[in-house]
Amino acid sequence: MVTELSKVLGPSKALNNERTYNYVRIFINILLLFTASRILQALNKDMDPCKDFYEYACGGWIKKNPVPDWATSWDQLARLREQLVTDLRELLEADDEEDLPKSVLKAKSLYRTCVNVDKLEVDGIKPIERLLGKLGLPPRPPQQASENFTWEETTGTGRRLMGLNVLLSVQVAEDVRNTSRNRVVIEQVSPGFSDRYLLQPEQFAHELAQYHKYIKEMITIADPDTDAGQFADDIVEFSKSLAKIMTPVEVRRSGTHLFHEVSVQQFVQGSSGGPATWKEHDWDRYLKLVFANTSVTLHPQQDRIIVMDLPYLQKLATLLSDTKPVIIERFLWWSVFSTVAPMTLSSFRDLGFEFSRAVFGLQQRTPRWKSCTANVNANFGVALSYLYVKRHFDQDSRQKAIEMIEDVREAFAATVQQLDWMDTTTRLKTLSKLKAIRNFVGFPAWLLTHEQLDKHYKHAEVVEDNLFETYLKLTWAAIKKSLESLREKPDRNRWVATATTVNAFYSATLNSVTFPAGILQPPFYGNGIEAINYGSIGAIMGHEVTHGFDDQGRRYDEEGNLKQWWSAATLEHYHSKVQCIIDQYSKYHMPQLPNYTVHGFNTQGENIADNGGLRAALRAYSLQRRRAGRAAALPGLPHLSPDQLFFLGFAQIWCGNSTVGALKSKMVEGVHSPNKIRVIGTLSNSKEFAEAWKCPKGSPMNPEHKCILW
Repeated sequence: MVTELSKVLGPSKALNNERTYNYVRIFINILLLFTASRILQALNKDMDPCKDFYEYACGGWIKKNPVPDWATSWDQLARLREQLVTDLRELLEADDEEDLPKSVLKAKSLYRTCVNVDKLEVDGIKPIERLLGKLGLPPRPPQQASENFTWEETTGTGRRLMGLNVLLSVQVAEDVRNTSRNRVVIEQVSPGFSDRYLLQPEQFAHELAQYHKYIKEMITIADPDTDAGQFADDIVEFSKSLAKIMTPVEVRRSGTHLFHEVSVQQFVQGSSGGPATWKEHDWDRYLKLVFANTSVTLHPQQDRIIVMDLPYLQKLATLLSDTKPVIIERFLWWSVFSTVAPMTLSSFRDLGFEFSRAVFGLQQRTPRWKSCTANVNANFGVALSYLYVKRHFDQDSRQKAIEMIEDVREAFAATVQQLDWMDTTTRLKTLSKLKAIRNFVGFPAWLLTHEQLDKHYKHAEVVEDNLFETYLKLTWAAIKKSLESLREKPDRNRWVATATTVNAFYSATLNSVTFPAGILQPPFYGNGIEAINYGSIGAIMGHEVTHGFDDQGRRYDEEGNLKQWWSAATLEHYHSKVQCIIDQYSKYHMPQLPNYTVHGFNTQGENIADNGGLRAALRAYSLQRRRAGRAAALPGLPHLSPDQLFFLGFAQIWCGNSTVGALKSKMVEGVHSPNKIRVIGTLSNSKEFAEAWKCPKGSPMNPEHKCILW
């Protein structure tokens, strides 16, 4: 080889190239050994893969990786997030380098301020009392309604000052029917505790009792003179009343759920068929307070409001009229107090931990550095991304990831071309939307430019050693920026997540997929062997692309506008195939919770994406193999075919453990099926899986009937 290279490059360059080549081979071999070791250790070889592939693929991992005391669930995503937060801590605590962007210095200042818990004890609850005063609330829990109290004043000011959506939610977002403009969007909001738990008090008696206890003990510390038990009764009962008037998630998810676009004046006056109680409330005053101290003045006729949950708002008007003012004031007081109390005394944070221990099985407090790192990432994620990608992200990874996404897109297109239930017109529109999906991979290039990064955070102010004041200032600036976007065109090129995020996303209104640097790490990516890469990150890429065509995403066109672009006949076939998936998943349950089944309707979007994503990834892997030729084998696993490795790669990204409390919450409220079901449900619908692992027809992993949509 040296001789051949030297003819072209000369002897010294040839030797350098050979040395580089050898280094690369050594690195790849080490990486393959590491990947093989990880896969082997995760297996439970005593389990028949055709009986329970999840247990076969993950049994060893599950045994070796119990849920840590400071978590309620633990899987590959959680492990990667743990590594990320450790990396971020190191970056935040490192000595300041020369010429760091101002925004990075602000992030480091916030971290120092957050970890200084001694200062929080010195200030006590005085910061909360001052904030309550600004919201027209008394410093202590109200015993009777304050003389000048109105819910409009408190909630409107609370939304503007601290971003608190209580009783109803107001935000500025794209008009879903015309995503080239922004609109005010008003919708229902959770009462502060799970509406599912509140609506079924007998089934969730333990959780409700713990919530009552938490409120009571928090109030006892805040004001020993208040009847804390009665206060907690009032909060729980009013929360139940709110939960009863909420539009159920099943209705909101269905195609029959209507939203209304009205002028500001029409919203304030109420609809002709609405309750008489609507006019008893000052909706105009509420909206003015939400937009106070911004550049936006809502015009009564010209500005339009999208009302997502009109039945809820009409029932809310009646509920507020029928409820004693002191009860409403107490609920709002608690909503504010419980939001900010953890930023003050440690005794409040201790009670929060005790509640999480009783309900979700948390065994240990989250270390302060960890919660502070998460806090900084939430407020200065782009600035932290600047540090993170320079230290931990390889630009070559980005290019390779884009190639994989394009393989997945091509594979999905090939599937669409072969669907026998889709008519030609809908097929062409599907392919057009697929082609229009835009990729956001790694991080936005502009964040490496100091000027642009600092401009992004120019209004973000950190008050060193004053966490509470910093929280208010950061929130004030963020809310102002968000509300003022009403007068701006939506940024179609915006990222929906920072690089320091371990997750992946599809945006229906942007028709984009986002894969941040945080998730482009082993075991999801960079495993040294394409079978595993395509089975893991490839399946996640396929998952996000398929979201564009799940029960929700399919309603949006290639521009991200809500529009009916499906023919009636094709839609009928589509619904039939989706119903198959709903019915399939509704039969699954977890042994830890025998009385609970997966909510097949609420999880349908994620289940559709899992199934379609796996199929697209497998087909994409075939494209890659045709390009590359012979597929590599893994050391120690030479007997496994490339397709078998692909399916192992998919299954092992979902290896995980969970406390019973966290699992219950996921099954009752979550949009994702439990990890085990994500593997079992998806693979049992794949004939390619059954062929690769030689599973007999009728075996648990190869049922006769399969649900196939995409």
